[in-house]
Amino acid sequence: MAKPKPEEVLEVFHHWIAQCKSSGKGRVPVLGDKRRRKIEKAIELYGLDACKDAIRGVTYSSWHMGHNPQGKKYDDIELILRDEKHIEMFLELADEHDSDFDTLEAYANGKEPF
Repeated sequence: MAKPKPEEVLEVFHHWIAQCKSSGKGRVPVLGDKRRRKIEKAIELYGLDACKDAIRGVTYSSWHMGHNPQGKKYDDIELILRDEKHIEMFLELADEHDSDFDTLEAYANGKEPF
């Protein structure tokens, strides 16, 4: 796959901020070289939409959202897009959530999803 365009990298980065990074003090994360490289590599491997889905997927993990013994969120973009294992794990979470939603939606619309 071709090297991602800067706009694509920014799109993934801003999607991550919107999904994961809310600060009561208004702090906004910075897109440094390390984050940029992780995002570029992930887009090269999986494409733009899958990267955004992986970011969405982390939000469905209560552990990564801070419901763990440390009470700490593990939602940094460098973790989400660290490697194939992490990306695919978070994509799976997004797919499972989407599947659950589709089942509920079918049921709500009078279709027999089971």
